[in-house]
Amino acid sequence: MFIKYTNKILKELKRKITIVLIPHSSMKPIKFNFSLLFLSVCLVSWTGLTLWAGYVSGQKIDYLKIKADNKIMHLRMAFLSDKIAQSMHMLQQVKHNDEHIRELLAMGSKRVILEDNLGYGGPTPVEANALITAVNGNINTLSFDTVSKQATQLIEEYKASIKSYSEIANDINVQRVKFRYTPSIWPCEGTISSPYGFRIHPILRYKFFHSAIDIANIHGTTVRSTADGIVLFAGIQRGYGKVLVIGHGNQYKTIYAHLSKILVKKGEFVEKGQEVAKMGSSGRSTGSHLHYEIHYKNKPINPGKYLKQWEK
Repeated sequence: MFIKYTNKILKELKRKITIVLIPHSSMKPIKFNFSLLFLSVCLVSWTGLTLWAGYVSGQKIDYLKIKADNKIMHLRMAFLSDKIAQSMHMLQQVKHNDEHIRELLAMGSKRVILEDNLGYGGPTPVEANALITAVNGNINTLSFDTVSKQATQLIEEYKASIKSYSEIANDINVQRVKFRYTPSIWPCEGTISSPYGFRIHPILRYKFFHSAIDIANIHGTTVRSTADGIVLFAGIQRGYGKVLVIGHGNQYKTIYAHLSKILVKKGEFVEKGQEVAKMGSSGRSTGSHLHYEIHYKNKPINPGKYLKQWEK
């Protein structure tokens, strides 16, 4: 049966097909005789050739596309590396400023504080030179691994800077609070008429220890609180006359005596530099002046150490 059908198909393929071309002129018609087998072979060959050409062209196009994408990727990596290098350079400047600020604040160095070594130091000169060479030279030598390491290092540098600035901010806050609550400004304008230490009493005429400084000026001169604090006492005390005592919450107290007028009340919060009284000559006094004391841990200390060598 199979042979019968095969012979029949071969017989049909051997049949002739005539193609006649009739020109619109006086020329005779042109005839072409082809076997069906020949046409079939031509058709199959043409189809195969077309498919092969399409496949080859597709492969070539894919190759060119991949090559172009690869070139673009390298250009992007080069651009990214250049930006990373610029960022690293800026971070180095940030570190320099960081160290300078820490010196001004008398803080510990970053190397000591950041014990986890989060990116401290930056790229070495060899690494930096390699990056520049890769960017300016053959970009094909620039690998994804290189860019990835640089990006990771940049992130670590950023984390270190954030941690460092947080520590600086905390230290600034601590020092700001310390400044606000530590007596460190002149309580009034005037001339020091009697320093801290032993002296002869101007009225009683015997030698005694003077636990304050006397600042002389005209009656009614403004007296200011030398630190933030709470008024602990505001009234009259024997020898002191009208006196004001302010507690600063950090074991410091300040005393302002011989006042002509007190402008605040007990329990009131006062700020550094706020006017709290007027200078006078109340109590045991020979003239208008301010008796100013600083106590630390309930003991008198020399106010001159807190007034920048007596300079206003």
